[in-house]
Amino acid sequence: MRDESVERSGVRPVAERVRTVLARGAGGTVEAGMLCRPLRSARVRDDGVVVLVVDVGGMSRDAVDAPGVTTPGGSATVEIVDTVCTGRCRGRSVRPSFAIDGRPAGGGVGCDDECAVTRGVVRISGIVTSSSSARRRRLVAADGAEAGPDGDVGALRLSELRPLEVTYLSDDGVYVVPRGELVAAAVDPIGVDEQVWLRRLGVDGGTLAVRLALGAGRQVAGADPWIVGLDRHGIDVAIAAPEAIFRERLRIPFSQVCASVDDVERELAALLDGN
Repeated sequence: MRDESVERSGVRPVAERVRTVLARGAGGTVEAGMLCRPLRSARVRDDGVVVLVVDVGGMSRDAVDAPGVTTPGGSATVEIVDTVCTGRCRGRSVRPSFAIDGRPAGGGVGCDDECAVTRGVVRISGIVTSSSSARRRRLVAADGAEAGPDGDVGALRLSELRPLEVTYLSDDGVYVVPRGELVAAAVDPIGVDEQVWLRRLGVDGGTLAVRLALGAGRQVAGADPWIVGLDRHGIDVAIAAPEAIFRERLRIPFSQVCASVDDVERELAALLDGN
C-alpha cells in the first residue's frame, strides 16, 4: 500500500533509506569492545539478518583464523556513513573517485568537501549468530591497495548479525528503525544507483541545478548550486556561495514515485518545462 503523504512531500522513508544504503554495498566499520575492523559491505536478508563482509587482511595468521570482532554469540556494532560522490571531483582527476566497494580510490585527487556529500550514519547493533572462516581474496587495481611485505593479498570473513537496534543519524536527528520496518522496506531502484545519477546530471557544470533552483523560486545570483541527491521520491539541490561553510539544501519532490529511469527522466523534464 502506498503512503500518499510521502508521495506528496517527496521525503524518503528512513527505513527505505537505510535499506538502500546497505544495498549499495557501502563500506564502514564493525566494532566489538575495543576491537574494530573494516567492513566491506552489509546486506539485509528477507528474514532480517544482516550479512557482513569483514576485512581481516593485514592481521597475523592466528588472528585471521580467530573470529575476533565477529565471534558467534558475541555482540557487534556496524557503522556505515551514508555518503556519496556528486561527481565534481571527476573534473580534476582522471581516476574514479571511488573504488568498486565504495572506498576512496588510490592515487589522483579524490573527493573532498566540495564533492562528497554525507547525509547520515547508519548504526546496527546486534548479536553475531555465525561467522565463516577467513577467505583469501585478490586485490583489484581500483582498490588502490597493495599486498603486504609477506605477499599477503588480504582476507574476508562472512558473518551474520541479528539486529537488536538500527538507527540513522542525520542533521534532522536520530531515527530508530524497527527491525520489522527494515525488513519490509523496499530498496529504492533509483537511489541505489544515486552516485551514477549524480555524475551523469553533473556533467553540464551545474546548469541543471541552476534551472531547478530558479524553478523552485530560489535566488542563485552569486551562488553555486549543484545536485547532491536523487532518489525515487525527489531530487536535492545544494545552494551556497562558493567557499561557503553553510549550504541550503533544497528538496524538490517528484509528482510521482519513480520506478524506472524513464520515470526519472520524465519528472526532470516536467520540472524544467515548468520553469
